[in-house]
Amino acid sequence: MRIELASLERGHGSFNHSYAPGELELDDDRVSVTTPPVVSGEIRQKGQGLRVTGQVTGRVQVECDRCLKAVEVGVDSKFDVDYVTAADYQAQQEAELTEADLDLSIFDGETLDVDELVKEELLLAVPDHVVCKADCKGMCAVCGADKNSVNCDCETRQVDPRWAGLEKLVK
Repeated sequence: MRIELASLERGHGSFNHSYAPGELELDDDRVSVTTPPVVSGEIRQKGQGLRVTGQVTGRVQVECDRCLKAVEVGVDSKFDVDYVTAADYQAQQEAELTEADLDLSIFDGETLDVDELVKEELLLAVPDHVVCKADCKGMCAVCGADKNSVNCDCETRQVDPRWAGLEKLVK
């Protein structure tokens, strides 16, 4: 979804969009959209830049970090982003990033691509560590079996090869 800045009335406008299934593809192999997101927000023009605020809701699917089963995660993310043109960004030329720069994005000065904003918010809303259940046992490091459904009898104790000769002497 693109918003033309020329269509804003007195530098202000609002948007609301419900994505159709398959309309939004994330550029991350770990995350896929299960429930198409809904985005709503406001745009305010400030000088040559923009301030965009709003909210994204939806559901995404990721893999459990322990057993690799699919886990569905709800997303409800509020955003507040300032957009500047590439020329304005180059003119700032600050030596180091400040915390305010983390909510700063670049746009072409004529249109705002809301799809990119939604993709970014969905990916940022996914937790760093996802497990299917709190007591997930994970996968066996030897045979790869899911320990939640199968009890394997694999030897998981690893011996440092430098000490393997001493182990024979102890026996």
